[in-house]
Amino acid sequence: MKLSHFFLPHPETHKKAHLLSFKALMVYIVFFLLLSLSFRTVNVYKPGVLGIESAVTRSDIVRLTNIEREKNGLAPVSEDARLNAAALAKAQNMFEENYWAHFSPSGKDPWGFINGAGYKFSYAGENLAKSFYQSNEVVNAWMASRTHRENILNKHYQNIGIAVLEGTLNGEKTTLVVQEFGTPVDTAIASNGQVQSIQSPIESGQAPSESGPSAQASIAPSSAAAPENPQVQSRTLVASEKQFFEIPLTDPYLAFKAAGLAFMFGLFILIVLDLYVVRRRAVYRITSRHLPHLALISVAASVLMNLSPGQIL
Repeated sequence: MKLSHFFLPHPETHKKAHLLSFKALMVYIVFFLLLSLSFRTVNVYKPGVLGIESAVTRSDIVRLTNIEREKNGLAPVSEDARLNAAALAKAQNMFEENYWAHFSPSGKDPWGFINGAGYKFSYAGENLAKSFYQSNEVVNAWMASRTHRENILNKHYQNIGIAVLEGTLNGEKTTLVVQEFGTPVDTAIASNGQVQSIQSPIESGQAPSESGPSAQASIAPSSAAAPENPQVQSRTLVASEKQFFEIPLTDPYLAFKAAGLAFMFGLFILIVLDLYVVRRRAVYRITSRHLPHLALISVAASVLMNLSPGQIL
């Protein structure tokens, strides 16, 4: 078997190159399955070796959030040190208890972190994100989700707190983004003369109503919003910008994406060569569908290029 037969149609039978055969396709599928399995295995036995290196920052998330609010005719939200501290505490707890959810396995909820930071709220909400490379990707993903968009564009919110923290979750290094919204009880009293609460589905990340498990909307005194203390301030400094940890050895998503694009590009070249050679030999194949195959590869490559490892909650 000549080496050229792997890349070019057979000179006599005009069969497709071996690398375009059905058997070759099976080999490609097995290769990608083994590649995916190897990444999962490494995460189990060598936690933290694989993961993404993110460029998400707190300041960008705040800025982009306010841009979206202003686009929709809403007042911008201002950063609050206590909400920054609450967001940091939530992110740290997610790494400590190794979970990806609004509620921890031990029963901690978002409102406990907000209250624990000294922020007594009448309205509160939370958005989560992980494994994004850029800040705009995070906010765009939130805005594309109905419940997260409602949180960002909630007219009741006055304050915001952000934590961007790197660590190991489920064996893989990742970046968590926690976004907390709130309006203090004393502000609601001053504007409305009474305390209000907001009722929304738990999936949206918004605070439960007064009857919920940890809602603090019924705490009425203006002193309910605890003053900022040194402990909260020091914790806020830690959460002020992205913390840089050891860079992962390999980004599994980019590695898989690069392998997939290289494979599709190789197939694209082989099909073009096959089309060129067959036309030059004036051979007609009943089973040849070069153009549909090229179109399918182009669409698949486009989809792969636009995929993101990021998730929101």
